[in-house]
Amino acid sequence: MNPVSAKSPICVALAAGLFGLFGFATGPAEAAVRVEGQVQAGAGPVANSTVTLWAGSTGEPRQLAQAKSAEDGSFALTTDQSPDSGSSLYVTAKGGVAAVNKGGGGDNPALAFLTVLGSAPPAKVVVNEMTTVASVWTNAQFLDGAAIKGPPLSLSIAAGNVPNFVDLQSGGWGATIQDPLNSTLTPTMANFATVADALSGCAARLTVNACDELFVATTPPKGDAPTDTLTAAEAIARYPWYLPNRLFALVGQLYPVPPGKTMRAVPFMPYLGVAPSAWVLPLKIAGGGYVAGGKAMFDSEGNLWVGDNFTVGWQGQDTLCQGNASKFAPNGRPLSPITTGFAGGGMQGGTFGAAVDANDNAWLTSYGGKSITVFDKYGKPLTPPDGVTSDGQLGLMQGVIVTPSGDVWVVGLGKNQLVYFPKGDLSKAKLVCEGDSAEPCKSFKGAVPSRD
Repeated sequence: MNPVSAKSPICVALAAGLFGLFGFATGPAEAAVRVEGQVQAGAGPVANSTVTLWAGSTGEPRQLAQAKSAEDGSFALTTDQSPDSGSSLYVTAKGGVAAVNKGGGGDNPALAFLTVLGSAPPAKVVVNEMTTVASVWTNAQFLDGAAIKGPPLSLSIAAGNVPNFVDLQSGGWGATIQDPLNSTLTPTMANFATVADALSGCAARLTVNACDELFVATTPPKGDAPTDTLTAAEAIARYPWYLPNRLFALVGQLYPVPPGKTMRAVPFMPYLGVAPSAWVLPLKIAGGGYVAGGKAMFDSEGNLWVGDNFTVGWQGQDTLCQGNASKFAPNGRPLSPITTGFAGGGMQGGTFGAAVDANDNAWLTSYGGKSITVFDKYGKPLTPPDGVTSDGQLGLMQGVIVTPSGDVWVVGLGKNQLVYFPKGDLSKAKLVCEGDSAEPCKSFKGAVPSRD
């Protein structure tokens, strides 16, 4: 049995990070940051909303600029303050009157939206239900109400995944969620849009009680009920499994099918036809030579390395095991060649062996070559063309671990072997033992999972 089916692309929740230019100051009269955009609700503008630009970091978020949205929802945020290095910029919109407001009442204090921009936002952005869902689901662990706090690398990874779901400049669908792998093979678009429709019901006040009904439908199993659309979204993202039928039913109540029609008049499509088991938003990622991955491991920058059983275009027969290695950026963008992945260095059919050392070198084991392969962070093989084979003595290699001190240990399944690399030095590879009765190999008998 393969470690992963050859037909299964990597499913990555979490979470593309391509942004436009960032407006840094080039002279004393120019602003350090300028972001323009529009606040929307229910696919229409929101007037008189308080729009704030923040810089999130390890400490309390820093307010950089604030403005009120105009009648057409437009705003401009300008500041001479330069964001701290490693900070993640984001925009919040609070209150205001939606042009599609049907429930009356003027300013809506329950309207609260979020758009996470990262370190280099585009010059123009939209803040709406869609950007809120994308920003909350990718940044949930760093959100406390409207405050974002976390380690720089973590915030960067989270922000980089927002554009996978939403286009920051239009407030519509992002590239990854609507690609062929996700739009037709997963329910993610429908899950996403249904949540956005529920938030929109409150933000646009479709009914007088729309917000109260949203807060009831999103009350978590512990803690207080939400008080605005942002905290409602956070409650759903943190407890996606908790009574998901409540929110689904609310969308049906807010957007009944008109007489003689077949579809609901929702602002965002596609919507779900049946209640989900949980409000999760998984994305499938492929490319970079990936097919039938074995073990995967992250490096210090959040990139994912995986050894492949096979390579793209082959029939996927176990008897071949000719796969190479794939590498993905934290936002799912392939970093290895599209068809072959990273090849060479003895890599031939990835197994359950994968580890990354302190220098971000990837250590991978393979069955086809009965070898150990090491790639540097750029995909260049550091091992010989046939890999580390201990003069052809190695059998089917299976597991790798890098210790805190930098030592590397590799176990083999075929001959019950143990290979040791002191401080990760490839020139000092030592076949410690082989066979069921030899110590310390005896201790490893049965510890390595079988492929069968």
